[in-house]
Amino acid sequence: MKDDVLIRVAQSVEPDSFGCTIDEWAEAINTAWDGEVDTPEVLKVQQAAASAGAWNAVYVLSAVAGLETSVLIDAEGTVFIDWGSPGLVPLRAHVGAMAPFQVWVHTHPRFDAYWSFTDRQSLANGTGVLNEALVLGFDGVKRARNLGANDPDTTRIGGSPALDAWSQEDPAPWPVAWPAEVEA
Repeated sequence: MKDDVLIRVAQSVEPDSFGCTIDEWAEAINTAWDGEVDTPEVLKVQQAAASAGAWNAVYVLSAVAGLETSVLIDAEGTVFIDWGSPGLVPLRAHVGAMAPFQVWVHTHPRFDAYWSFTDRQSLANGTGVLNEALVLGFDGVKRARNLGANDPDTTRIGGSPALDAWSQEDPAPWPVAWPAEVEA
């Protein structure tokens, strides 16, 4: 079942929608498959996909590599990328990144989209400088918006004063065409 979802998400990737050729996409996939994620081939495609909000492409690269990845887009639209382990990649501010950060996106390549303990710590730590967060998983894209005290009727992640600022939203299933409903 999960392999079918990954195949469907991979088939929805349209490299030309984020400025890459099919050959660049294929090379990035093959390189990620070999676990070589910090290469120019993978990073160029991942940055282009993230800049365009093509989260399906970011997720597929992560799932193929079997590693979590993190994308941080700063106030000026600069994309910063980190790769982690199969189960961990926390939010990390990069030297030169300008706050407030537009969005932090990370993946759960072998699991559904949910806010793990580490994710909740990252959201709590980023409450003062982060506007939105996405986690990409097998079941789709889970979003949290930093609402602060605004919109008091919205369900919140909760559990601490910092997490009370974050919306608790259900995952949006992967759409057939992407990018569509969920964009940074």
